[in-house]
Order: sequence, then structure tokens, then C-alpha cells
Amino acid sequence: MLLPYLNSAYRKVQRALANIGQETFVVDDVLIVVPAVSAVDPSVQVVVNDSTAPPNQLPTDLLVPEKLWERRSGSSDNFQEMVDLSDHGGLPSQPQGSQLLFWEWRTDGLYFLGATQDNQVRIRYQKALPDLTDGSTTILIRNAQDAMAYFTAAMAGMARGSPLAKDWDAAAIDALEDLIIRATQREQNTVRRRRPYGRRGGMGTGSII
Repeated sequence: MLLPYLNSAYRKVQRALANIGQETFVVDDVLIVVPAVSAVDPSVQVVVNDSTAPPNQLPTDLLVPEKLWERRSGSSDNFQEMVDLSDHGGLPSQPQGSQLLFWEWRTDGLYFLGATQDNQVRIRYQKALPDLTDGSTTILIRNAQDAMAYFTAAMAGMARGSPLAKDWDAAAIDALEDLIIRATQREQNTVRRRRPYGRRGGMGTGSII
């Protein structure tokens, strides 16, 4: 059955393109509500994750959040950008006010100090594309078929001890580099830098990410 190998190849291509900032994997304006805390207490934190009750759980395709904004729930106020404290020492210890103000991404959840009112949060995030389920499933990355086919052949060949596996892997890397070059050409007028990418050889994660 080649489908597991094909989906692995699909994810490899996704990761490589997401790493250089391709917009295909960015979702914006997803809204959730963070309910008010029951009492003001600096020791309290509020988490939103996959286990949060619908409709305010994390989106199922979320890989990592990029930016968050907030406003009072039920209002038409402008959203105010929140401060990302992920990898910056975590949330401070302070009493809750009317705004959430800060957020932190850890253990696959969004953590907040909480607020004294319900606040609506807008999320911008990087997403994962759904796995392919059969031959009729649409591939959501333009012109990725060659890279995916070569990676699939390489993984299947390696599993069966084929001496051609390395050749298919090299062809896959060439095809993926073509996709990356096309994607980075659209970014030439921005300050975003492409992450280093080169032919390091070998199968699996060593050859892609």
C-alpha cells in the first residue's frame, strides 16, 4: 500500500515550503472566545487546546500560531494585537484585567492570564494540509506531484531494499528544490530570508528537513 508513503512525501513537501514562508499554509481570521475567569488571581492561567469545548477549541489543522489579536466578545471594537511571550520566559504573574494582553504557545496549547470579561481572539496560524485518502483526493500544493511521486518511490524502494531508492530520492530533492526556488522568487521583494537548504543526501528526514 503506497498511500502511507505518499502522505509522508506530502508532509515533507509541506514542511519544506512552509519553512521558507509559502503563504499556502497560512490561515487568518479564525475566531474563538476566551471566557472570563471566575475570580481575579495571579496564579490562574487559561488554556485553549484540542480538548477545549467546541466551538472554542484550537483549529484541527493548526500547526503553530503566528499572531493573536483580541477584543471584547460581542463587540465591534477593533482587534488589538497581543504580545507573544513564547520562548520569552512565559506569562507574567499579575492580576487579571479586562484584556488578555499576552499569550504563550506551549504543550500544543494557547495559554493566557485570563481576563475579567469574555474576549474574542483572532488567530493567524500555520496549518497542516489534510492527508490524501485515495486517488481522487486533490493535492493542495501546486505542481508538487513530481516531488511527491519521487519521494514515494524512494521510500517504497528503500522499504524493499531496491538499489534505485537513492536515485529516486535525488530526483525528489531536485523536484522539491525547483518548487522552493519558485516560492522564494515571490519573496524577493521582502525582507524575509530563505532558510538554508541543500542536498545533504540520504533518505528520510536527513534529506529534507
